[in-house]
Amino acid sequence: MTISQKELKKSKDLVEKLLKVNGNKYNDWLHQQHQQFIEENQDLILQALSAFTSEEEEEEEKSEPKAAESVPVRPQSIPVTQN
Repeated sequence: MTISQKELKKSKDLVEKLLKVNGNKYNDWLHQQHQQFIEENQDLILQALSAFTSEEEEEEEKSEPKAAESVPVRPQSIPVTQN
């Protein structure tokens, strides 16, 4: 559904006037609508964040050398000299 700018402005103006009559501000109401939408979609947001962090963890695991791939370091013996 595509809304023209003219229709959008008309709706916004009407909502602003109605809110003003009730003693409310449009930006406060709009912010509340955004918060409500975020809360209603919290599960989707958490799923997306989980998927994102899982991808990052997989990338980190690929870039880190595994224990079997590392070369063990053996201490060298130091010859003792006598005077």
